[in-house]
Amino acid sequence: MSESKNVLIGILAVLLGLIVIIFPLISVFALNDIAGIGMIFLGIWFLVQSLKSKSLAAGIAVLMVAIFVIMMGIVFLGDIKAFEFFTFAAIYTVGFFLVLAGLISLISGEGLKTKGIGVLGIVIGILFTIIGTYVGNPLVLASIIGAFLIIAGLMEMFNLFGENKVEKIEKS
Repeated sequence: MSESKNVLIGILAVLLGLIVIIFPLISVFALNDIAGIGMIFLGIWFLVQSLKSKSLAAGIAVLMVAIFVIMMGIVFLGDIKAFEFFTFAAIYTVGFFLVLAGLISLISGEGLKTKGIGVLGIVIGILFTIIGTYVGNPLVLASIIGAFLIIAGLMEMFNLFGENKVEKIEKS
């Protein structure tokens, strides 16, 4: 049951990652809209992680972050004038939430796989901020978010660095 749940979560993450990468190619949007879409999908990822958490406190904390990130994504998409200061710092906000996703996985994760996703989130969040500051190309930024979701999804699907693989290696 647990393995099928991981495969479903992995498939969801890969699909979300592909949508984030492909969606900007369908139509030209402003950076805020693309950042908003990416943040909504990142919020969905947080939501799934909160439901997967074994610790009640960590699950509730991640759930609150998920709701906040999804709301921020909607704010970016809706271009609500009251929150215009957030759209000014869209690159830094998305980068921050990617790093936050990594930290949450790193701290609350139990296996090597979850900690690997955490490190990946931190590195990609920092890269997102650096590349976003200098490039500012929405297609590149969406690709970075999509890459994180795809890699994390593949790690979930194929149980890369999973506990079972570590036990098998140790028994050899």
